[in-house]
This record gives sequence, structure tokens and C-alpha cells, in this order.
Amino acid sequence: MFETASLDSVEVRAYRTLVRVPEATPSQLARSLGLSGREAAALLDTLEAKGLVSRAEGSAHRFRASPPDLALGPLLLSRQQELQAAQSVMAKLTEEYHSEARRRGAGEAVETVTGAQAMARTFDQLQRGARGEILALCKPPNVAVPSRGNDTELEVLASGVRYRAVYERSALEVPPEVYRIREFVGRGEQARVAAEVPVKMVVADRELAMLVSSSARSSGAGSPPADPSAAPCADPSAEPSALLIRPGALLDALVAFFESLWAGASPLVLTEDGLAGERESDRTPAPEDLLLLSLLLTGLTDTAIAGQLGTSLRTVQRRIRDLIEFAGVRTRMQLAWEAARRGWL
Repeated sequence: MFETASLDSVEVRAYRTLVRVPEATPSQLARSLGLSGREAAALLDTLEAKGLVSRAEGSAHRFRASPPDLALGPLLLSRQQELQAAQSVMAKLTEEYHSEARRRGAGEAVETVTGAQAMARTFDQLQRGARGEILALCKPPNVAVPSRGNDTELEVLASGVRYRAVYERSALEVPPEVYRIREFVGRGEQARVAAEVPVKMVVADRELAMLVSSSARSSGAGSPPADPSAAPCADPSAEPSALLIRPGALLDALVAFFESLWAGASPLVLTEDGLAGERESDRTPAPEDLLLLSLLLTGLTDTAIAGQLGTSLRTVQRRIRDLIEFAGVRTRMQLAWEAARRGWL
């Protein structure tokens, strides 16, 4: 508030001191603030010129604080009006920008961001611009996040913006990463875990998305070099890149994709030792799917299961794929293990 009123730290201290006493002389103020008499007198003259203090009635050398609502109210109102005017201009420019983009065609809804620094800056701006909710799909390695971590998320969480994130399970196997996730969850982030997260993505207010290219390497933003064998077809010299996606069918599809992953992922909570741990979802497959699963675990072939259930082979295979996705695994063997571990049968 005081910065808005253009007061420096010494002026703030002086005004606060005068608010607490009926009135004071320059020498009394000097003793309170550790200033010389001349400095205190000059400071009082400055505060008087700003309307924050006035001279006591009948004395030219005694000063009293002006009521804060009268002294600071007009200044704050003026700044508020300036901010509202700036917001109005920004809204008009934004509308003109999107209108022009729509006129030029749908291709303008996608913009490429190249380079780790540009990606980090865009990621920061996207989070700070959110008003209600951030959706995120997270998987190692980090490219757009600085080596010190995503401090911006902590600030935005504190401002009341909701965060929902789906982490790839491998992120919980990296000690520095899991400690950071623990901090986010402790500050209010809602997190879930999936066996695999296909892409890295962040969406602000369902109005703007940043989709990180699958070929982006971890050589930027303070991350260690990636294993060259991890992407044998990628160009090691190529800069990482991302797509900035504005409202349209593509953004709608990405939000729906996030919600699908979120629904099938397991909640992430803080374990007793303070680390981020995975909590199994309390959801279980439908009874008809449990029957199919029990037949599968007996060793019957898909064709035999189809005969038992009186349905087609294609339907059985589709339902098995759905069960694999429901369990958050990749193979039938992992599905069997998850079914036993979660007590489905």
C-alpha cells in the first residue's frame, strides 16, 4: 500500500511513528528514528507536502499524523483508477489481437516458442496470468522450469489459483523432483499419478495452453544433459520448443485429454515420512468388467472369453484395453498384478 502511495521506507516509518502518538516535534521524531534533527525536520516537511502530516494547532514545531483514510485514500483511489484504465486498454488490445487472429485463420491459434529461456519465460507468464485454475501434465525431464524449481507456482497457489497436476510415475523416482512435488502438494496443489504421461502440458483457465514438444531436450533451463540414447532420432543441437495454443478446437481437445488422464490417475498425498506417495483410487471396475477380468486371469484366450460372455472378440479386446487404462498400467501382466494388489477379485 505504501509503495502505491510513493513513500520510501523512512517516510513509512515516520508516518507509522506519528500515527501512534498524539503529536511530536522534529527532535522527538529524530530520537525515535535515529536521525539528526535536520533530517527529521526535512522529513516532516516532505510528509506535510504529501498531506500525511499537519502542524498542531497553535504550534509551528509540533506535528501530528493525518487520518490514514484521508491521507492515503485519494492516492489509492487514483492508482486504482489508473489500474482499471490499464486493464480496459489491455482487454481492448486482447480482443483486437484475437479478432485479427480469427480473421487470418485457425493457424494463428498455434504459436511456436523456441529455446529454453523463451519457454521458461512463457511458462512463468502463463501461470501468473491465470485467474482461476492451472491444469498440468508433468513428466521428466524439465525444460521450461529453472534449476531452482517452479517458485512461481508457490506464489500463484498463495494467490488462490487452483492447481491440478498429473505426474508420470517416474517423476516420483527422482529425489529432487519428489521433494518439490511434496512442497507443491503441501501448499494446496491437487496431484495425481499415472503410469505414463504422454506429453508435457500446462493450461491456464482453459484459455491458453503450452504444449512442450516431445523432442525437447533437457539441456536447457539448468537441467542436466539428457541421455543421447534416449532419443536416437533427435538432433542434439536442436533447441527445445513448445506450442502455445489459444482458444479453439485443439485447446478443447487438450483439456478433454487432461480430464481423461485425471479421471484415471491415482491421487497423490503426503506420506508419513513427508514424501509424495501414491494413494490408490477407491474406484473399482464395474461388475461386468470384474467378471471379464476373472476369466482373463484363469488363462482363457480372448476368443474363449468372448464365447463365455456371448460377445464379440473385438469387444473383449476393447474392454481389456479399457481395464488396462483404468488401472493405469501398460500390459496385461501389470493389469493382473494391479488387480491382485488392489483386491478387485
